[in-house]
Amino acid sequence: METAWIQVFVLTLTQCIAPAGKIVCQEESVEYYFTNEDDCASALVTMVDLAARAENILVDRQKSNCKPAAKESIVYADAEAAKASLANTDDFVLIDGKSPPADFMQVAHNERLENMKTCEDTNGVAPCRIGEIIVEAAEESRKTEVWQRQK
Repeated sequence: METAWIQVFVLTLTQCIAPAGKIVCQEESVEYYFTNEDDCASALVTMVDLAARAENILVDRQKSNCKPAAKESIVYADAEAAKASLANTDDFVLIDGKSPPADFMQVAHNERLENMKTCEDTNGVAPCRIGEIIVEAAEESRKTEVWQRQK
């Protein structure tokens, strides 16, 4: 186990928060660190969207951003060294970098897409596909019978 300088992305969110019923707000900045630029950008968008929904928070978009930085951190020679060092830590998880398993609904949708003809090939007869959209045939409308009790 050694220390090294690693690349991180710093998300800075600058906002002005006003207490309920007040006109004046207090500016504050918070920082979060990410090891991945996409995660940082995604978190920034989410935080700005959440703040936009609040009545008493104004985000300064000029001062809110994700910027690359470097941070001194503990590094391990390999996954086994990290596991040996951190195994006694509560909630330790070794992230393997693999993609999470695919959603079974998405897999089924993709398989169906592969086996389906395009709507151009079927002259618009459903089921067919347009790009990645599956067009289903409309259900036949059901007749509604109205019953009335005779006195």
